[in-house]
Amino acid sequence: MSIAGGLLVCMLAACGQPGAAAPVVTGAPALVSDAQHECVHVHRPGRQVLQLPAPEAGWSGHPQAVVVLNALSGEVDIRHGQRDRCGTLADARTLDSRFRAGVGTVLVPDAGDTAPIEIEYDANPLPLWRPIVQLGEPAPVQRADIGRFAIRVASLAVVLTLVMSALLSFVATRERAFLTYATTVSVFAIWVALLSGMWAWPRPWLPIAGFAVEAMVGLAVALVGVTTLALVRQSWLRRRLPQVELGVRWAAWALVIAGLCAPLLPLVVLAAMSVATEVGFYLLALVFAGVAITALARRRGGGASLLAGVLPFLAVAALEAFAPMTLALWKVEAFMLSGGWLALTCSMVLTLRLGVLRQQRDEMTRLAQTDPLTGLPNRRAALAQLERSIAGARASGAPLTVAFIDLDHFKRINDLYGHECGDRVLRHVAHALRGAFRSADHVARMGGEEFLVILPGADPDHARMRVDTLRAMLSSTGVVLDTPGMQVTLSAGISALRADDAGGDALLQRADTAMYAAKHAGRDRTELEAPRPALVD
Repeated sequence: MSIAGGLLVCMLAACGQPGAAAPVVTGAPALVSDAQHECVHVHRPGRQVLQLPAPEAGWSGHPQAVVVLNALSGEVDIRHGQRDRCGTLADARTLDSRFRAGVGTVLVPDAGDTAPIEIEYDANPLPLWRPIVQLGEPAPVQRADIGRFAIRVASLAVVLTLVMSALLSFVATRERAFLTYATTVSVFAIWVALLSGMWAWPRPWLPIAGFAVEAMVGLAVALVGVTTLALVRQSWLRRRLPQVELGVRWAAWALVIAGLCAPLLPLVVLAAMSVATEVGFYLLALVFAGVAITALARRRGGGASLLAGVLPFLAVAALEAFAPMTLALWKVEAFMLSGGWLALTCSMVLTLRLGVLRQQRDEMTRLAQTDPLTGLPNRRAALAQLERSIAGARASGAPLTVAFIDLDHFKRINDLYGHECGDRVLRHVAHALRGAFRSADHVARMGGEEFLVILPGADPDHARMRVDTLRAMLSSTGVVLDTPGMQVTLSAGISALRADDAGGDALLQRADTAMYAAKHAGRDRTELEAPRPALVD
């Protein structure tokens, strides 16, 4: 209340102040600045030179935006006349602040000038990843660049969210599968950061200067192995062909080792590995699509999620085969979105599988605590419930009563009418117990023909009334079970929790003693526990 009152006073005080609210000012004056990136006007051997020719009538004199995308390594240099702009995707501080997804600038050639815009960049080490050069009016080019950058940021954010979700699930459940998933998706997040240049924003945060391409290829190779193993495990192949999973596991480890060796390999080998990895994954996606369709046709589980996970990569593969120039414009974004979608579907499968395992565990626990004949909780469950009820009664100060019930001459029923009839009687008694006691009461079979009822919040007199109700219901057992002449009676002992009870043992012992007192008194009756002896002065 005091906190609420203080907040109310503060709100009233703030509302009473005249004028506009004071602004919040943060930060401090800059004392240092990043070193400026200098452009060197020297053509270096091995670099690619591209010229964007002027229109037939020369440049119009309007600003021209030029952006170079997918320059995966080295520096990009954009020149026209005396204007020169250079930068590298490995360090966002070298980029023009107007462009975020690539190296870009805005040039203003003189009207009628026919000199081309010259672009120089390092040869692309990955054959299937084509550089993209965009030329046009600054506003549309900038909007496209911002949209592209937003897709990359959002994709990386989704992947990192999946990682955090898996880590939280691992902490909560201690299921190693979640830790493995989080590790794999973290590696994928690093790979897409390298592929998209996000690892250099706002400045390089990965210590891989000069080895971005090697890291990109190595991580891709390792991811193909681990992803293939994950897809096998969520398909029906794991159950029908366990030897396939074993072989894929060894292949996955081999690919991980090959990926770790990537920084030691020459560029020509890295280029071959890049092509083989990408084409190989396309083929694997096609194989898994066939496995998924087979699962759907044969009504096996997991087919829909597996097919949904690989479909985007099949679309990318189709574009690579039939429209490579179209794919090149958005290939980075396509891989980021497809990989993020695959990670999302794998997360869903992992969560569903954990849910199934929990259901199976809960079912096993329920079976372990349930009497198979009557469906009532068994002795183990009853004793656990009794301890919980005692703790609750002591915390709330409410009374707690237990009733120990034993059927009279049950052996005679088995001998006269058979054990099958005896089982029917026990099931009928269980049904009557549920009807005679409250929903808040706990009924259990302790073994044989003995039953225990725990009555939270009830006193012994109330318990006696409920047992009498049960006795009346059992008087018609012979009629209900169509067994003329059969009589079912019970003897019951009732005890209440005392302040000095160390636990449930003393409470049950008194109820059991009272039940035997009912037996000795002639059966078919209820006895309360013996009163506490009076203290003698």
